[in-house]
Amino acid sequence: MYQIKIPLFSFLVKLILVLFFPFVILIAKFKKIIFFNGNKEILLTHFGAIGDTLICIPYVHLLKKKLPRYKINFLTSDRGAYQILKRKKDIDNVIFFQQYKNGNVKSRFNREGNRLINQIKLFYLYPIYVLKIIFSRIVIGASLGPFHEAGTFSNLLFDISGIKISIGCFGNFKNSLSKPVKENVLDEHWNQIYMRIIETVLNELKISLEDDFERLIKKKSFEITYDEKKTIINNIYSKGLKKPFMISVIHPGGATYVNSKLWGVDKFAVIADYLYEKYNMNIFITGSSSEKYLAKSVSHKMKNPCYIVAGEYDIPMVASLLDLTTICITNDTSILHLANVMETKYILSIWGPTNPMKIGEKNDRNYFIKSPIECSPCITLDAGDIKKKCDREIKEECLKIIEPEKVRNVIDKIFSNLE
Repeated sequence: MYQIKIPLFSFLVKLILVLFFPFVILIAKFKKIIFFNGNKEILLTHFGAIGDTLICIPYVHLLKKKLPRYKINFLTSDRGAYQILKRKKDIDNVIFFQQYKNGNVKSRFNREGNRLINQIKLFYLYPIYVLKIIFSRIVIGASLGPFHEAGTFSNLLFDISGIKISIGCFGNFKNSLSKPVKENVLDEHWNQIYMRIIETVLNELKISLEDDFERLIKKKSFEITYDEKKTIINNIYSKGLKKPFMISVIHPGGATYVNSKLWGVDKFAVIADYLYEKYNMNIFITGSSSEKYLAKSVSHKMKNPCYIVAGEYDIPMVASLLDLTTICITNDTSILHLANVMETKYILSIWGPTNPMKIGEKNDRNYFIKSPIECSPCITLDAGDIKKKCDREIKEECLKIIEPEKVRNVIDKIFSNLE
C-alpha cells in the first residue's frame, strides 16, 4: 500500500492552509477591532542569546510591575535564554520558538521584498502558531530584537495575527506597527533600547513610568536559590578549597558569529598563570560542553593547576560560582553579563569587533580592554551581520594585537586598590 511521506503530507497541509490565508487576514482585522476590550495579554519576541536576555529581563520586570493584570508571554529561540526565563515569576508563559525546523529566521527574513509575499511565507512556515495567536487574548506585541531579521519576523507576525498594539524599532515593514519606535534609539546602549520599547508600550496604555522605574529595573535578572549556593560550595570543598575562597574565573569561549570574539587560549593561559602565581588565585575555567576543548587547551598551556568546569557546570552552577568569584576574565560573551548580574567583584572583558559602550555594563566592577586598532569596533548592533565580516588580511587583528601585558597591567591596577 502506498503511503504519503510525512514531508509531502506536511507540505500539502500547509498548502491547503495557505489557500485560507485571505480569511486569516480578515479574522485578524476583525480581532483588532472587536476583541480588544477585556483582553489582557502581551507577547514579547526576543531572538537573543543569554547575554541579551539578561540585559532585557529587568525591563520585563518593570512592565509586569506596571501591568500586573496582564499576562506576559515571552518568545525566545535560544535554549539557554529559555532556561533563564523559565525561572522568572514575572513572565507568565515562556515560549520556545523552534525556528530551525523551518529555517533560520535570519535566512528566511533577510530581504524586504513584498509585504504580502512575506506574510504568506510566515504563515506557510508557522501556520499553527499564527492561528494560536489569532485566537488568543494577546492584544499587545513588542519586538525586543535584537537584530533586524527578528524585527521583520515580529512585525509581520503582529500584523497577520491581529495584535492591536504593536511596537518595535527593528527590521522591515515597520509601517505595519501601530507604534514604531524611532530608529535613532538603535544608536544607544542596549539598556536604553529596551527601556524605550517598554516605555512606548506603557505610553500606549496611558500609564506613567513615575519616579520609581530605576528601582524596578535594578531587580536581578538571575537569582540563585539556597540549595544552588549550597551545591556549588560543596563542589568547591570537594576540590580541596577552603574559605575564604580566592577564585578567578577564566572564560576563553564565546560565539564567533561573523567575526570571532575570542581572544585566544594562549593568552588566557598566560593570564591564568599570572593570577595563580602573583595573587594566589584558584583558577576555574568555564564554558559550555561545546567549549570544553577551549578550556582544556588553556589548561594544557598553563604551568600551574586549574579546575576545568566547562561542560560540568550548568547555568545555575556557573552563576553560583560567579557569586563567590573575586575576578572574572572573559571575552564579550554571555558570562560577562551573568557575572555582572551576580555582582562578581571584578569583571575584566576583552573587546575587538564589538563595542563595550553599547553592550557592556557601566559600573565600577567592569573593566573593558578595547582594541586600539582603527576599525574596532566594526559591529554596533548585530554580531551576526554578514555585511560586517572582517575583510582585513589578518582576520580579527583587533583581538590579536591585544597582548597579555595590557591585561596584566589592568589586573595589577585592580588589586592595588585592595591593598
